[in-house]
Amino acid sequence: MKRAQYVALGLAILIFSLGAATGVLAHRLYVANTVNASEDWRVRWVNEMHSRLKLTNDQVDKLNDILDDTRVKVRAVKDQYRPQILKIKADQLAEIQSILTPKQAVDYNSYLAEQERKAKEQDSRDKQIENQRANERHTREADRGKHGGK
Repeated sequence: MKRAQYVALGLAILIFSLGAATGVLAHRLYVANTVNASEDWRVRWVNEMHSRLKLTNDQVDKLNDILDDTRVKVRAVKDQYRPQILKIKADQLAEIQSILTPKQAVDYNSYLAEQERKAKEQDSRDKQIENQRANERHTREADRGKHGGK
């Protein structure tokens, strides 16, 4: 092969490698940004409390239990006022629909359906995490019972 062909082959490989690396980085960034923000916050906060306060593993478990209990209480309060919020949102949607053209209304309804799907997925993930934590908590409590309450 001539020198020019080697250079061309080298550049082609370099460009391909850079494209692949860009794709990998973009995918990692996308995945990192789709993590449940509340869970990401919680993990970072618990880790910070663990390191700053030098918490024992038992204290970290209890801290997580407190956060779980708080989440349940907050959800109960939200459920109490949920009907009022839904009424306000329904009124808002009706007002927005009244100012849209028929084509805009179709696009808007499509947008709302997409947002509702995302909200249901997020709620499903949140419930799955809550159930997982509850199971872990029950396991810890059962283990403590077996080991004399330590």
